Amino acid sequence: MPGDVLVVGGYGAVGRVVSTRLVADAPGRVVAAGRTAEKAKRFAASVEGLRPGVVDTEAPATFDDVLDGVSTVVVCLDQGGPAFAAACLERGIDYVDVSPTDTHLREIEALDDTARETGASGVLSVGLSPGMTNLFVAESAGALETVDRADITLLLGVGESFGPDSLEWTVGAASTDFAVKREGRRMPVQAFTDPRTVVLAGWGRRRAYRANLADQHVLARTTDIPSVETRLCYDSRLLTEYVAATTRHGLARPFVSLVGADRLASLIDRAPFGAAESVVQTEVVGTANGRRKRFVRWVRGPNQARATALVATTTVRRLWDDGTSAGVGHLHELFAPDRFVTALREAGYAVGREEAPPV
Repeated sequence: MPGDVLVVGGYGAVGRVVSTRLVADAPGRVVAAGRTAEKAKRFAASVEGLRPGVVDTEAPATFDDVLDGVSTVVVCLDQGGPAFAAACLERGIDYVDVSPTDTHLREIEALDDTARETGASGVLSVGLSPGMTNLFVAESAGALETVDRADITLLLGVGESFGPDSLEWTVGAASTDFAVKREGRRMPVQAFTDPRTVVLAGWGRRRAYRANLADQHVLARTTDIPSVETRLCYDSRLLTEYVAATTRHGLARPFVSLVGADRLASLIDRAPFGAAESVVQTEVVGTANGRRKRFVRWVRGPNQARATALVATTTVRRLWDDGTSAGVGHLHELFAPDRFVTALREAGYAVGREEAPPV
């Protein structure tokens, strides 16, 4: 590791875990940074060997000082544009981004030429969804001679801690019209319609609805799989159907605006029901050796933020240990799943795979 590691959003839910785990490998070389100096200092003081920093990804004037001496950046918060990523890649700094927002991922993809010119690596789709879902789909597709379709399902536990950003992201994913890749063509669809019944690891049969999540869009752009679709449900069947009904009638987003994301997130966190775990599961159907096959893979466990941080930390360690070619790519384009699976299992997450009969 030739330089320091900068963790942007380093004292947030994901960033705290990333900073703490990386500083164990590189004491004195990890900087936990964000917009608020006092928060960064307070968190850094609680972790031996961690240094505080200040950066605002929307304010280019703050970039030079914080990027001086840095060789790797991990961004653990939402950004309003690609300016900070461009600043990193232009300086030859490796860049890892946990953003689940496809519009942002597209903006960073456009910096591929910049990264190649400076010899930097940009790694996107780092998390559970997108991230592990992409890895699972790509690996399963690689084991087939022909691939018909890939279906991705995300179950969110209501008992998980929901911050306002997570709530806004979830509502946005569930309440927008978008397009999916179906039989090789882009097909416009409406969020929280067209339910699909799926048997989820540990949860049994569930009805999941269309959601505008990034993994289906990324895989549609980066693979030859003719049909890729992602759906979402909650551990509470009642809540799933309620959200589906309010979304179909255009009421979900106005309701969040009326109540307020902060207040609604607090109410959800205090709700006396719901599980504190989530599941991401992929199913890929195709043929091999003249036979129809269906490969199912999943990750199940609590605390999505921690799981995302584990994937991000493993990504940084892969860059340190093995490196990757210069340019911008998604997790499944650069790495195999094995070390990510190991990291999640060692942290207590259930990670499974099976070959199931086609349905």
